[in-house]
Amino acid sequence: MRETNGPENEVAVLITDIHQYSRLTSNMSAEGIRDYMIGYHGHLQTMVMDGKGRADEFEPCAGDASVAIFKQKAGEGREEKCRRALKVALTITEAIEAGEIPFTRIGIYVGDIIEAPFGALTLRFGNCFAAANRLEELCAYFGTTILMDREVALAQKDLARFIVAIGKVTPKSFEHPIHVYSIYKPGIHKCPADIDESDLQSFITLKNEAIEHFIGNAQKEITPNFQIAEQKLREAEMAFRQSTGQLDVATLRISQYIHENPYPIDTFELQGMTIDEKQGHSIGIRLLLLSQQLIKAFDQEFYYALIENTDWENLFRIQWFKKGDVIMRVGDEPNGIYYLARGNVRVQDAGGGTIAQLSEGDIFGEMAYFTDARRRSATVVAMTDIAVRRISTEDFEKTPMLHGLFAEIARRRVRAV
Repeated sequence: MRETNGPENEVAVLITDIHQYSRLTSNMSAEGIRDYMIGYHGHLQTMVMDGKGRADEFEPCAGDASVAIFKQKAGEGREEKCRRALKVALTITEAIEAGEIPFTRIGIYVGDIIEAPFGALTLRFGNCFAAANRLEELCAYFGTTILMDREVALAQKDLARFIVAIGKVTPKSFEHPIHVYSIYKPGIHKCPADIDESDLQSFITLKNEAIEHFIGNAQKEITPNFQIAEQKLREAEMAFRQSTGQLDVATLRISQYIHENPYPIDTFELQGMTIDEKQGHSIGIRLLLLSQQLIKAFDQEFYYALIENTDWENLFRIQWFKKGDVIMRVGDEPNGIYYLARGNVRVQDAGGGTIAQLSEGDIFGEMAYFTDARRRSATVVAMTDIAVRRISTEDFEKTPMLHGLFAEIARRRVRAV
């Protein structure tokens, strides 16, 4: 006779997974994998289950994954289990930094579970397991060791000053978003042990403000504003580089999203960023890869300058203009070349007559660099709210590959006229 399910309980679930496990064990025998993983899980179990802040349950899963469950103990507030979970995650991270265990990704999520006996086993059910697993998987995308949901992040006390907002994300196979956070602390997550904590706090403040403007904050009456978010992300990126000498991938991912979507898409308010790591490539991606190979076959030097070395992409800074704004005027000295990322503009002659209308994907402003006068030959006005990517005159002229590319665009435009 099947026994009745147990009561529903709120728990914090911590899931771990070894990064590149298949590659790590590809040359091992079955016995070698067995011994390696028993040693790994034994070390992990000691860190998770020993001490005052230990987990209540720990279970290795198939292969390299493991699950730890933190229940609310007698006399604890509901936030205590979240604090214990993060402290255990930090203990694991310290072991990674010390080289005691291989690089391991960690996802932490709070949710309800129901337990039910199944023979000699106890089965547990709840979507918090899938959510913690998705957070662990997203560590690779955001370049982090630990990712947690908002409940875990807001529960922190002593570690609260190190909590960093990552974004609002709807992972693959999910219908609802997760507000994702991580922790940036001296000694972990690319932060040197001797980092100046005031510099670290400056980065954290800028990053949290950037994400607040990226996803919005109803309590503060802040709506998503990608223009403000992008500026603060840029400042946060510079602060992190200056204090650590390294790139923060999580900041880069949000900046990339804004560059691809200069304005919030229709579903953004409800879903945030949607991340779907599909297997294989769509026809569009396959054609893009094919076109890259054709470029390589045609001109290898150009291919390596444009496709392989993508540093030039960072020279194009995103800017926003309102409907009716004048982006450039006839007779002005050139201040850059523009790529129209979103919206429409009107190109006018000196008398105000319309020469052309440009839309997403069009380039303008390059002609002034290839005339003797070195002056704008047209006025460009925003017909809608627009977003552009602009490369400054200084960056353009010190990049020979781009100079040659836009020179050819200018020559073809002249021939067309």
